[in-house]
Amino acid sequence: MKTTTLITSSILFTAVTVSTAVKAAPEVGVMVGSDSGLNVKIHDYKIGVGFDDLSFTLDKMFNFEGHPHFYWGIGGKIADTKHDDTKLGARAVFGAHTKVERFTFFIEAQPTLYLIDDVKVKLEAIGGVRYHF
Repeated sequence: MKTTTLITSSILFTAVTVSTAVKAAPEVGVMVGSDSGLNVKIHDYKIGVGFDDLSFTLDKMFNFEGHPHFYWGIGGKIADTKHDDTKLGARAVFGAHTKVERFTFFIEAQPTLYLIDDVKVKLEAIGGVRYHF
């Protein structure tokens, strides 16, 4: 039941967010690290689906002034752990990226404040590549 609620909530949240970023060319790729799975960026929104522990992330990204390869962001994470616990977290994102032809390579540090069950802060990190359509 928790997994069904988690997936339904995530799909609705993603649909609403993506609909606000219409007419932006999507970037789709893979990520490895704390969450290994799929990573999609549409305009300034980044969506991740992790497969280690089923997780969904949504972040709003901002570029640092005068530094086009560095960015920061804020967002949230919903995760369903192997112990059948659902975790909800608020997070910040700090990253660097570079574009090579139609590919973007990126790395990110993501301090996350988990709010349900056990309140704690965890430093997570990912790296990956996305293809520009």
